Amino acid sequence: MKQSGARSSNRPLTDEERGPRKNAGASALEAELKRVSDQLRLLGEAVRSVNSLLEPDAVVAYVMERIKRLVRAEGWSLLLVDEATGELVFKEVLGERSALLKEARIPPGKGIAGAVAQSGEAMIVNDVSACPQFNPEPDHLTKFKTRCVLAAPLKHQQRVLGVVEVVNKKGGENFTREDLDTVQLFLEPAAIALQNAFLFEQTKRLAMIDDLTQLANSRYLFDALARETGMGRRYGFPVAVIFLDLDGFKQVNDRYGHLVGSRTLKVVADILRSVVRNVDIVARYGGDEFTLVLPNTSLEGAKRVAERARIAIEKFDYASKLGVPFALSASFGVAVFPEHGNDPEALIHKADSAMYSVKETTKNAVAVYSEESL
Repeated sequence: MKQSGARSSNRPLTDEERGPRKNAGASALEAELKRVSDQLRLLGEAVRSVNSLLEPDAVVAYVMERIKRLVRAEGWSLLLVDEATGELVFKEVLGERSALLKEARIPPGKGIAGAVAQSGEAMIVNDVSACPQFNPEPDHLTKFKTRCVLAAPLKHQQRVLGVVEVVNKKGGENFTREDLDTVQLFLEPAAIALQNAFLFEQTKRLAMIDDLTQLANSRYLFDALARETGMGRRYGFPVAVIFLDLDGFKQVNDRYGHLVGSRTLKVVADILRSVVRNVDIVARYGGDEFTLVLPNTSLEGAKRVAERARIAIEKFDYASKLGVPFALSASFGVAVFPEHGNDPEALIHKADSAMYSVKETTKNAVAVYSEESL
């Protein structure tokens, strides 16, 4: 028989007895609910902000700025997969001596980031000296000492677009699952936004590119010429415009067919690319007409480029390339900003007028715009 003063082993606890344990459990639950609530609020903010960005670089910068604020560390980086090579490219790097890594490349599968990119699974490595995947080469380049790494894939529909790395948690602490959850919270909307930005950029580029020759089209030409003359006006340098039309192209089409004609235009496009600088713009104006925009180029310099292009078109061995024997030449007209005008459309019109003065006389020559060209 139990003594009256003893507590029964199966008697429920009183509120007084339950109090400290209940309060501790409630506090932990409240803290967890607050953490989840904060994450959801930040996720909503991230989705709204990142989806408003249409440039891949802007998306990358936003993601890294957000992760830097949320995970206190010594270094942060975002690497994107180069689809052509499979390499990872450092697109955004924050932290001490980070600029040395910008645009650096990592071979496929190399390092922790390479392993994450290949597996599609995140990694937390709190002692890189014990990690066989760790690649010390970035440390050798920057003289930085990596202690621990959190790496998570940036994935869209199971395709890995890149990898986010956070290096050396502040205070000498280890990375936790909570840190990884915080990073991954942003990566799903970020990956969607980044893929949308890639598609937008590709669509915009295709809208400015001629399908056949892969040169700029006339829409891009006018935008680019307006931009270059604006720069020329601001900094006081000339901008040259060269307009050319192929001589005898109709006969090529009529005799050998439109397939050979199309291949001929591609060959001419390659010739024109080969005679200009990387900063110059080569555009297909329409049909067999092409336009070159040469920033910071004088009239004499433009005449030299036009003559170089004229000779290259005339001397090219079309029979070897296309399998049919024919000769081709081109008539060229040149106009220069600001000497011949300030308006982009007027400059193209004047270069076109100079070209027609050649077309109607000798053909296969270069003419500079003059009032007589009109």
